Amino acid sequence: MQDQPDRPDFRIRPMQEADADRVIAMIAALSAHEGAPPPPMDAAELIRWSLGDDARFSALVAERRGRVVGYALFHESFHIGRGRPGSALMDLFVDRGHRRRGIARALLAAVARTTLARQGDWMTWQAHPRNVEALTFYEAIGARRFAAADFEMADKALERLIHE
Repeated sequence: MQDQPDRPDFRIRPMQEADADRVIAMIAALSAHEGAPPPPMDAAELIRWSLGDDARFSALVAERRGRVVGYALFHESFHIGRGRPGSALMDLFVDRGHRRRGIARALLAAVARTTLARQGDWMTWQAHPRNVEALTFYEAIGARRFAAADFEMADKALERLIHE
């Protein structure tokens, strides 16, 4: 992932270790916005899973006036129905005071560029159904809602599946 060309007042670049505390704070802000507790992850784990030898996802940040004000977390995936690789966006967030400047769109465009560079041709993501601001933004940039039922299995339920 390359730094993206500077915009008038912000730039998109890969996350660095020094950004981890700030990104963790924004992750907690997104969780709070969605009415959820912050994820049980600290800066060291963010670094481990996004920059470490066993990285599982990629992280981009938006920097404005020397401060990280947004981020996108995503990972590679594969779509059997399309027969092509792509990207699954896990999180997208821009601080409230920095919205409506094109930062979220630029972060998504950077994920799209990375996807295309990895020979992928699609991106997918979820939005909390009560996050009207995000839903409106995604529809405005041309994303379509995909009718699917989301399922999750974690913790004891995951263990029961293995042992039953």
